[in-house]
Amino acid sequence: MENGSVTIATKPRSAPSGVSGNNACRQEALLVHDDLQAFVHHEARLIDDWHLDEWLKLFAPDGVYWLPIEEDSDPTRVASIAYDDIHGLAIRVEQLMRQNRISQQPRSEILHFITNFTVDEAAQASAVLSYNLLITELRSGDWRQKGLGDVRTHPGRVRMELIRMGEDWKIREKRLVLLARQQPVEGLSYIL
Repeated sequence: MENGSVTIATKPRSAPSGVSGNNACRQEALLVHDDLQAFVHHEARLIDDWHLDEWLKLFAPDGVYWLPIEEDSDPTRVASIAYDDIHGLAIRVEQLMRQNRISQQPRSEILHFITNFTVDEAAQASAVLSYNLLITELRSGDWRQKGLGDVRTHPGRVRMELIRMGEDWKIREKRLVLLARQQPVEGLSYIL
């Protein structure tokens, strides 16, 4: 890991003895799949552990974090739950990590559950991934704040576009389509 990002090898690797031709290609595809899946799990773990400064470094300079209401809409023309470029993400991270926000007193405990991971496209310098995600959130506390002590879940689908920058993968776009995106989202004061 370098500068908060995960280095993932995509250079051709020699096949183990006894593996040739199509088997070697299949093995290379499996290695790339595993490396990209490790990137996704690392990204989720950074959020779960509140290492948001490191999480922010996983984004490309033109990276976008998008939670659409209308799945295939143009986020510059149609309202979204969130649509942040790298500068908007930096503000969000700054507020959550270093500003006193009552909405995160006490801080949420978050867990990401990732399933149905697929590599939709992969090349030397780019990849497109998709997976299902279940996010659980709990803020401990007492009766003085609504929702404290309640476990909330956010199921959804993620499409992630990655680009290679040097030796590291960076997120060009993370699109999280929440299952309940058409319903009111109350108290969303943390990174999904």
